[in-house]
Amino acid sequence: MTNLFDFISLIFLGCGLYCLYGWYKMKTDGEINEVLLLGKHANVGKCKDKKAYLSKVMPAVLIFGIVTTIYGGVDALNAFVLDGNLTVNVIDNILMGIFAITFIWYIVYTSRLRKQFFN
Repeated sequence: MTNLFDFISLIFLGCGLYCLYGWYKMKTDGEINEVLLLGKHANVGKCKDKKAYLSKVMPAVLIFGIVTTIYGGVDALNAFVLDGNLTVNVIDNILMGIFAITFIWYIVYTSRLRKQFFN
């Protein structure tokens, strides 16, 4: 690794894969992933309608997981394999913008759902 930003690309890739794993576990188990959606001080038992909450939040987790995994993968590819390739740098910067927009959307959307189903 040449610098800290190369390491951060691996963190993004890992976070994206964890989001996809969390989506899969919610899809198969039907349990709310507290880490991805609520925070450590939230109580899952306070959910007004768990099935409705999961049906609304799972597409957001899937979209966020896919975007984060793709961005982390391309960023890691750019950092470790194709260092200095102008085309990959441009694609990486575009994906960074898409990731930033998706991240803000994910936070706002899941916060609104948390207020709707847990207050």
